[in-house]
Amino acid sequence: MTPEMAMNEARALGAEEEQAMGDLFQASAPTGRFSAGALNSLVGAFNEVLITMGIPEPYPEFSSGARVLPGDFVKGLAMVADATTQLGIPNPVDLDDVKDDTDLEMLAGKLMNLAGDEDFALMVNEMPGDPDPIMPVDEEVDDTPAVGNTEEEDALFMQRM
Repeated sequence: MTPEMAMNEARALGAEEEQAMGDLFQASAPTGRFSAGALNSLVGAFNEVLITMGIPEPYPEFSSGARVLPGDFVKGLAMVADATTQLGIPNPVDLDDVKDDTDLEMLAGKLMNLAGDEDFALMVNEMPGDPDPIMPVDEEVDDTPAVGNTEEEDALFMQRM
């Protein structure tokens, strides 16, 4: 197998895994009769939590009502639930009981409370990020080629073979 074939296979597996996760979130999505107004109330509260978490890209508003919450929105709500669990804060996101607009409004209120919680904001911004960055921003990179004794290196490599 060539390296190119291996990369293509890895991409395909990654796409399959992403699709499976999307299907899982869609399957767990609440169903009911949700108006655009109630959905957008929840989206507004969710976006406030995203801002508190330092995530600048908001979730788009709904242009019409829905019978099922979109899988990507459920995934975002699950991310918030996971963050609260990691921080030891009571989880405000319980989608099991969401059936109608009143439930969406209740959830939106809980998310707004979370977004305004100063302790949550402090803790979520202190959560460890990627512990092993690919290229640290603060460090300068020395791009001059390393010069060594190639005869010694060659001998070392030959011993290992």
